[in-house]
Amino acid sequence: MNTKNIFKTVALAMMMPAMLLTTACSNQDDVANTSNITNKGYALPVTVNVTRGDGATRATYNESTRKLEFSTGDKLFVYGSATAAGSFAGELTWQSGGTFSGTIYTQEKWTGTPDALFTAASGENLTATLLPNGYDANSFLSINNNSTPDIAYDDRVTVSGSYAFVASETAKATGVEQLSLERTSTYSSGFALSPGNAILNFTITGLEAGAKNVLLKIHHGFDYDVTGSVTPNASGVATFAIGVPVGANIKEMSNNLTVGSSNFTLPSSTTFTAGKIYNITRNAIPDLLSGVFSVSDSKTVKFSKGNLRYASGTWSFFNNQYDYYTSYSADAWDKFGWSTSATTYGMSTSTENTTYSGDFVDWGATMGTGWFTLSSAEWTYLFKTRSASTVGGTYNGRYAKAKVNNVQGIILFPDSYTHPDGVTTPISVNATGINGWNGNNYSSADWTKMESAGCVFLPAAGYRYGSSVYDAGTYGYYWSATPDGADKAYHVFFGSSSLNPALNSTRSLGCSVRLVREVTE
Repeated sequence: MNTKNIFKTVALAMMMPAMLLTTACSNQDDVANTSNITNKGYALPVTVNVTRGDGATRATYNESTRKLEFSTGDKLFVYGSATAAGSFAGELTWQSGGTFSGTIYTQEKWTGTPDALFTAASGENLTATLLPNGYDANSFLSINNNSTPDIAYDDRVTVSGSYAFVASETAKATGVEQLSLERTSTYSSGFALSPGNAILNFTITGLEAGAKNVLLKIHHGFDYDVTGSVTPNASGVATFAIGVPVGANIKEMSNNLTVGSSNFTLPSSTTFTAGKIYNITRNAIPDLLSGVFSVSDSKTVKFSKGNLRYASGTWSFFNNQYDYYTSYSADAWDKFGWSTSATTYGMSTSTENTTYSGDFVDWGATMGTGWFTLSSAEWTYLFKTRSASTVGGTYNGRYAKAKVNNVQGIILFPDSYTHPDGVTTPISVNATGINGWNGNNYSSADWTKMESAGCVFLPAAGYRYGSSVYDAGTYGYYWSATPDGADKAYHVFFGSSSLNPALNSTRSLGCSVRLVREVTE
């Protein structure tokens, strides 16, 4: 398993300027001299009990029970002010006995108990904040109210502002628990913590290999950027979590989330609620379906979301897998002659094969780098050879004839497939003629579930000859990238009782095109 580089950050608005407080001391009464802390202070050993309030989130968060245990390395940052002691702050570390222990530093000498200090500061003058094991405080307190520097840790999360918590390098490399900032502002013989942030749990698919920079724009009284980096896994998926302050929302603008070169616009109307996890899934290639299909012993692909079309001067995919044009229009093409340099991707009504002479020019170029047309051998492997899931009781279930949203065609099942609950199990799997189109009938709602599970649908869109369309809704014709001599090329052909993944026809035949992208490791 490849290690994911997962960054996690929380931004927290505080009332006072912030800078890193060091807890080292030269003697019992003095705060160590640093460039940021110049006032003399007093060290107060502290051991406190801590409980979580309702709604706690962190690590393996269970929304139904909301129960989690503290773990080794968890830290509690306490800061506030009391009239007699002045400002105070310190870091307490969780102990296996069930308490947090450490040292609190005060500006003025304090002779009372820690309980009395915290009680005196309860309310807005006291805050205790929990950071799980593996997280560091970039800045959380200014003893002397110096101006706060911008936060900038090498190769860590950076926040353009004063308030941030970031994962350590070790935490990033091992993908430590999802962070919930837990805090309290009152004290009574212990701190009762409750969530102080919401978690945005991101899953980004369709990413190319290699580390990707991440930028998220947040608004919480002021605008700031959360940045970091993630490395997608072998399937092109990156997961990461960002904690945002209670009451914050996504900055209202387009492209408010960027992962590598991919831009996404997230809803900006949601004001995030404490203790909630918001799951956000986006595809870096929005026109790419999720199912993985083997097309050779060593090559897998994912399909486009629909057949290729050219309309009003623009290349695109149909919005739904079952969509196609039922007639010819000079301004709306989806059935192309075989593509060569002699034509513009086969957009010609000529019925002469010589019009389409020359070497193949892949339609994939119309949709950008990475898209391509399957070869005849790859189509054949897809339908006839690959090892796939057990579907409808058939081992290596690869395809089935069906009606989807009342459109006739053929369903392709991905290599790994779990049929959705509540949807009728497919029959006549891998059968070319049994039951025909009537064997399986799925509504658009059913198909949405099957598509989410990875299925592909090839509608029986017919073919074009000259400027007329034939067999629409009855037969399917899908070009391959493989020629058969100077005048012909191979295509997939299917009907209610037939399937031939490598039929040869004249190049002037107008066939459908379905593009794919290779799944790279």
